[in-house]
Amino acid sequence: MHAVQSDHVSVAWDDRVLAAHTCPHFMQSSTWQTVRTGGAWDVSRRDLGTGRDYPVLAFERRAEGFGTLTHLPRVSGLAPEDIGPLTERLRADRGTAFATKIEVHQPRDEALVAAFTAAGWLPTRSSQYRYTVVVDTSAGEEAVFAAMKKRARNEIRVAERNGVFVDRAELDAENEQRMLELVRETADRSGAFFREPDYLDSLWKTFDDDGRGRLYLAWHEDLVIAGAFVVRYGRNAWYKDGGSRRDRPHLMASRYLQWQVMRDLAASGIDRYELGHVPPPSEPDAPGQGILTFKSAFARDVLEYMPAFHLSHEPIGEDWRRGESAFIEDYRRRTGDYWY
Repeated sequence: MHAVQSDHVSVAWDDRVLAAHTCPHFMQSSTWQTVRTGGAWDVSRRDLGTGRDYPVLAFERRAEGFGTLTHLPRVSGLAPEDIGPLTERLRADRGTAFATKIEVHQPRDEALVAAFTAAGWLPTRSSQYRYTVVVDTSAGEEAVFAAMKKRARNEIRVAERNGVFVDRAELDAENEQRMLELVRETADRSGAFFREPDYLDSLWKTFDDDGRGRLYLAWHEDLVIAGAFVVRYGRNAWYKDGGSRRDRPHLMASRYLQWQVMRDLAASGIDRYELGHVPPPSEPDAPGQGILTFKSAFARDVLEYMPAFHLSHEPIGEDWRRGESAFIEDYRRRTGDYWY
């Protein structure tokens, strides 16, 4: 395991974020700043506190035909009384931005929603998923296993009987290529969107170098059949990227892989493991029902995060809010990439 001592870790910045945010997200880390620096987004460190230290990474990008958008992703630690002063600060420090988008990494809170609305924010398109399954790893592996649905426990036992084993692997060239092949096969099979290999390579290596990323591979005999790249920040962890072979589903390798990840995280002092996107459970026709079935077997509740909010600084900001989805989809068609 790597120590968090790479050149691009900013201990002072991360200590501030971990202290001020109630659910510190890796998108507010110095590691994520390194991943995004040099690309289409300009990244800056800001203190948006009014009477307290509240550090936030702000991401700015020029949207063709509109101007510069400021994006504040996955912030937390906000109470309703913070929103008025925060809004005034953002308006005063907007620079050339025509609008600001904020995405709050906290469970949906109607009082907080009302505070944003009262301060002039409007609902907008989320760039990050809003529904997820979270496994509480703080109580240890026995409690995690007991909290699973019966189906998940049975499938873990099937994988054990089938001889599946999981290895926490070094992110060397061979294992990275294995992981990329699993991701590509999963994308082809499911239609799920993954970033380009160069982007994944940069992200995985940066988090691995900082001691904040771990690669796990599931094997059967001499063949890698599933993989997961897990990101950690503070006492939180996320299932960032993953994939599996399509020809051996009966082995239950993906289920067993996640169980071994959870065991490792629990032993490492991680309190919370977020499994990534699931569709809204109230929308049975939404795409991804298989993902919901798989992930929700690990924990019974689906967590809904706060909606995204938009604050216009200029009249064109409202045009962007209304037309953002079409803009993003057009960009995806033209480039094959995601704008955010």
